[in-house]
Amino acid sequence: MVLDGFEMFPYYRDMTRLSATLSKLREEGRFRVLSPAIGIDFTSNDYLGFKAHPALRAAAVEALENGLDIGSGGSRLLRGNHPAHEQLEHEAAQFFGQEQALFFGSGFLANHALMTALPTKDDIILFDALVHASLRGGIQSNPAKHIRIPHNDANALEENLKANSGKTCWVVLESIYSMDGDFAPLSDIIMLCEKYNAMLVVDEAHATAVFGEKGKGLTFGHHSPNLITLHTCGKGLGVAGALVCASSEIMETLINKARPFIYSTAPMPLQAVLVSKALQLCAGADEQRTKLFALCELARKNFPCPPSPTPIIPHILGDEQKALAAATAMQAKGFDIRAIRPPTVPNGSSRLRITLNATLREQDVMALASALQGIA
Repeated sequence: MVLDGFEMFPYYRDMTRLSATLSKLREEGRFRVLSPAIGIDFTSNDYLGFKAHPALRAAAVEALENGLDIGSGGSRLLRGNHPAHEQLEHEAAQFFGQEQALFFGSGFLANHALMTALPTKDDIILFDALVHASLRGGIQSNPAKHIRIPHNDANALEENLKANSGKTCWVVLESIYSMDGDFAPLSDIIMLCEKYNAMLVVDEAHATAVFGEKGKGLTFGHHSPNLITLHTCGKGLGVAGALVCASSEIMETLINKARPFIYSTAPMPLQAVLVSKALQLCAGADEQRTKLFALCELARKNFPCPPSPTPIIPHILGDEQKALAAATAMQAKGFDIRAIRPPTVPNGSSRLRITLNATLREQDVMALASALQGIA
């Protein structure tokens, strides 16, 4: 049936298709909506409680009162390159023990830039099966051959490095995986990359500010021209953006070839000032890290969870609808916990992703443990 001729236009056919897609997502329990932060925080990545730190507020006020521009005005290659960006990059390179650093607006942009600008079409990308969507998206956009390595399987990685020993290989992984909270076998993988002269890209998003000396990440202390690390600034550091740390050749390549860097408006100068301040706070945050690790130990004694000592605790329920119902029940009890469903996690592994932070109290953790028993 034709209604005023509307069916003749592709737009309306497309709207019908999109409506059908959304209906299917609802039926599968995969439809997503935005909701505010309400209740005790057991869901954010603000591991040290920096996002509301009074020193960061004071730094923001001081910078603005001293006349710091609000916006950058353009990309870094145009007029958007501000002294605050360059100062942060200098400080970050020193802090993380790398030759140089480059500041991006977000970790997603930075990971996409790494995967699209660095490997060439003749290279091989060997990536862990559970790397973040930002890395996978960049890998899929690159014409280089890419091989999915079973999660944390160093033996499978070596087999593929050996099979491709005549080519430049890029090994891509996370130091701590965002959904399961487990560690990569970094020492083994670093040795393999040195043995086969492979490039190594390590996303330190969930280790930065929490693990390593003074929160410098799990790769800190490993010196190699083949090592590239990414440190997001919106999780443990409490601000926003991301820092890629590597050799000067890698930085120059990204500046000249990375489209997410070249064609993005530069981050606000204030953002760079606040990340600089967050790095200073991170260096002196041993007390917060000690408290966080104590909460992690307490949680693992009382929660049904894997043994990994990170602040990320997956409570796997399997079915999408069960995960949604459990999250709703926890929120009704005053705990801000969200359901994680495919495609973020594999089919059949929908879960509550519980995260701990240093602002929590022991009684908060024990109250959550009791509530979890009620929905088990």
